[in-house]
Amino acid sequence: MSKYSQDVIAMLYKNQSEYISGQYIADQLQISRAAVKKIIDQLKLDGFDIKSINQKGHKLNALPNQWYSGIVSSLLEEQNLISTIKVYDSVESTQTIAKQTLVDYEDSMMILSEEQTQGRGRFNRNWASSKGKGLWMSLVLRPNVPFSMIPKFNLFIALGIRDAIQAFSNDKVAIKWPNDIYINDKKVCGFLTEMVANYDAIEAIICGIGINVNHQQQDFGKEIEHRATSIRLHSADKIDRYRFLTTLINEIEKRYTQFLNQPFSDIREEYIEASNIWHRKLRFTENDSQFVGEAIDIDHDGFLMVKDENDEVRRLISADIDI
Repeated sequence: MSKYSQDVIAMLYKNQSEYISGQYIADQLQISRAAVKKIIDQLKLDGFDIKSINQKGHKLNALPNQWYSGIVSSLLEEQNLISTIKVYDSVESTQTIAKQTLVDYEDSMMILSEEQTQGRGRFNRNWASSKGKGLWMSLVLRPNVPFSMIPKFNLFIALGIRDAIQAFSNDKVAIKWPNDIYINDKKVCGFLTEMVANYDAIEAIICGIGINVNHQQQDFGKEIEHRATSIRLHSADKIDRYRFLTTLINEIEKRYTQFLNQPFSDIREEYIEASNIWHRKLRFTENDSQFVGEAIDIDHDGFLMVKDENDEVRRLISADIDI
């Protein structure tokens, strides 16, 4: 892709309802009309649905089924959550790229990729991140908050992700405490939160998010097909990933603002109502120990209260739960 391709893409997107002339594009970028034509022709070869008419110009008819930084940046211009956006075709892990990149930036950042070849979830588990099907990204956020607030971050963000997915799903979307998102007892999303800190302050929170968006059932391997789902499988139509990304960032920004300004107790009842862990026997793994129990409450600090088989109540800050 040429040096100016993303700029041309951004202009076509911003003027999607009308034709823009090659001369206008050339003037804006200070390049020749011949260079503009070459870029437009290449974009068409790359799969962009662009209509070109002599004396009128060029018009983008539909967004491509691939992430382009020019479009992503234009879509997210009005949000205040992210300052820097980086888009990749393929990475080992967006979380790894975020860790490597954050030292060069002091602001917030989003790393978005078409695929991950070594995607990881909680407890270092592999997360299949096939190309063009899902949404694989990491957010670098820089909240000025004490260490004690970090466990609650997951709870606020989980609600934001749940809300975004629910806007596209015909079936109820639920949260498995603390940060997995389910539809009909199958996992559609997981996210991993890591903290970068020095001895007296939090430098950054890196939140890696993986969402199965347009997977069909056959896209899941045999080892996970019984427990994985996608938004597409609960929607009448294929999901526009650009529209979904916009909704997701807006909902996360809303919940992140709540996290910074409100106690968890303000959203506790909403989180409890959104959870899918109640009234069932569950297997909990905390550190290296396992036990069977029943979740009975979430306290005002976001800890999960569980009654085990000996009728003892345990207070969990983090655990793996088998549903």
